[in-house]
Amino acid sequence: MQDLALGIAMTDAKGDRSRKPHQQANPDTYVHIVERKAGGVVISGTKAIVTGAPYMHEFLVMPCRNMGPEDADFAVCCAVPVDAPGITIVARPAGRPGDKVEHGEPLFSRRYGQSTGVVIFDKVWVPWERVFYAGEWEHSGSMTYNYATHHRHTCIAARAGFGDLLIGAGALMCEANGFDPGLKSNLREPMVELIKITEGFYACGVAASVYGTKDPCSGSFMPEPVFANIGKLLLATQIYDMHRLAHEVSGGLIVALPGPDEDHNPATAARLSEVLRANPEVPYDKRIEVARFIEDLTASYQGGWYSVISLHGGGSPAAMKQEIYRNYPVGNKVELVERLLERGVLAPSGARAITRNRQPGRCCDQGCSVPGQPMMVPLPEPGRRT
Repeated sequence: MQDLALGIAMTDAKGDRSRKPHQQANPDTYVHIVERKAGGVVISGTKAIVTGAPYMHEFLVMPCRNMGPEDADFAVCCAVPVDAPGITIVARPAGRPGDKVEHGEPLFSRRYGQSTGVVIFDKVWVPWERVFYAGEWEHSGSMTYNYATHHRHTCIAARAGFGDLLIGAGALMCEANGFDPGLKSNLREPMVELIKITEGFYACGVAASVYGTKDPCSGSFMPEPVFANIGKLLLATQIYDMHRLAHEVSGGLIVALPGPDEDHNPATAARLSEVLRANPEVPYDKRIEVARFIEDLTASYQGGWYSVISLHGGGSPAAMKQEIYRNYPVGNKVELVERLLERGVLAPSGARAITRNRQPGRCCDQGCSVPGQPMMVPLPEPGRRT
């Protein structure tokens, strides 16, 4: 057991987005095979977004889109050690580089900040035992779809944890400011809205797990794609509302506080601790600690990073909407309405493009399941992540 960390190198630099890989002026905007040898392949190109790139042991190189026969050289999937000759990682530091750390390290991102990197492959040698496919372009679409569905499913859990932090910090900030949200409707309503958003997309993640299907060949489970994509779409588009609601319940103090150096300034520290204390039961240093925690999460460089990665991580909202419509059994709903109208089904199955079902296996109102597969599992308490 080596306990290796694996980085997913999937998103290519892409170049001109209106052109396919083989049409790019610079082929290195996509990772591709430049040479085939008896013992393996040589690859070059650029993966533009690799989460945690500097901290990985291996990169799993995957295609990022559906390919055609002309793109066969770009349809490559392989595992490459991070220190393989020809690999260059261009990365920004994790957390909030440049911030003073003497007395005011960022309370969250100093420990949990995340680095991303651009990984450049320059004639990197990959032996055949590390190559999963090379040139089989017809598999690129299914691999991209399967990975994206899993990735969007896991994003739901990650951002639900982020929502938990905002809910807890918002409640602490209300208390430090001298208010009880249970008694103040102007605080209770945004807190409930924050809870609704967080638990709403988390519920989609639970549903995607419960209604996932088992692959009969590999034995692995695929999350239910409609619920997985809806959950990811909700969090992607509502992450900005989550920040706004946390700001609303916390007050402007989270960005109006004096800098951390003033906490240790003998000329100002004592006075500030007196006048900037609100709830007499909450010491000044505890109040500003929570305020700076919320600032780090929502109103800093790192907070902006969380917003963008939530919006585009795992694909853009447009990609999720496409998958939702492609997988949703619209035809079932049309047939339901036609039965209620006593019109019957107007056309044979598949005759009408708009109303036919596109989702494999969804041929009836309740959907299909593998024989013997449990349809429901015990669920955790509301608000508890397991």
